Amino acid sequence: MLSDVQSRKVAKYRKLASKNKFCKYLAVFLLIWSLFWSKFLSFHRRRLVILTELCLVVTVFAFSTSFAPPVFPATDDSKNISPEQTRDNLDDMEEYDSISKDSVIDEYDLIDPIEDTASLEDLIESNKTNIVAKETVVEDFEVTFNKDDWKLLLVNKQHTIPEDYEFTLGTIKGSMRCDERIIEPLTQMFAAAREDGVNLIVCSPYRDMARQEYLFDRKMKKFIRSGMSYMDAYKKASITVTVPGASEHQIGLAVDIISDTYSALNIGFADTPAGIWLAEHSWEYGFILRYPLGKEDVTGIQYEPWHFRYVGVDAAKVITEDKITLEEFVENL
Repeated sequence: MLSDVQSRKVAKYRKLASKNKFCKYLAVFLLIWSLFWSKFLSFHRRRLVILTELCLVVTVFAFSTSFAPPVFPATDDSKNISPEQTRDNLDDMEEYDSISKDSVIDEYDLIDPIEDTASLEDLIESNKTNIVAKETVVEDFEVTFNKDDWKLLLVNKQHTIPEDYEFTLGTIKGSMRCDERIIEPLTQMFAAAREDGVNLIVCSPYRDMARQEYLFDRKMKKFIRSGMSYMDAYKKASITVTVPGASEHQIGLAVDIISDTYSALNIGFADTPAGIWLAEHSWEYGFILRYPLGKEDVTGIQYEPWHFRYVGVDAAKVITEDKITLEEFVENL
């Protein structure tokens, strides 16, 4: 997904490119017009000179000005991964739904490592803490779960965000925010990963409704431009970008995570040291892999090895050990 900064850069490029195209058409029109007047009609010589000079100025400006599309940086590892390699990896996964195979590589988006990411140092600096101790897992007695627990709030296409749901945002870095209650365990998890030689990075935490609507609309427009009907575009877009009002990012409990050596949001992240570490240890800090492979029919979302949701340590332990989704966990409560 493109960040706000990247989106503004792309919009600026398109605006300039559009002006450049207009100038070229104007130059051609003025040239033809001046030739028409000079050849077929009686025209004042001085006016013809002025018109010709204007035509030359516009022509020089139009054809000497070029606007290159903005290029967003990527890490070395992510540069070496091609959409073709991603497709090959997906084709080896028999369990993976065919619709999701196409959607994963529809956009090979990279995250801006300066504007839209936050590391362990950023978490510590923003919250003035150096917490490294992880949460305690209760094992001595059976834990009772409550569907009304904020940590277990189920948000998906069938369960949109309650109108009366309230929470307080805490700062991850700059304008990057999330539910303030998950900042401590998030910091703990990042610190533990660092001790194991893995540098985790947050690239997409809380989003407001406007941001979610923008991302969803952009995806839909892309599919419509490719020739899809509105309904087909909506269906496919909802597999890759959660429908506005039904995204966990909007309640501040979900974060997209990459690493300092892999900045692509694609399934290749699952095979990186960061992806493997998170799959094995995230539950210890209350986080779960929210959209696992083979559960697309349950979650309604493609496999996303970078998307983690906070549910609390006890629930995360059960969900991870039983290899189920939050939908299945809540349904059994």
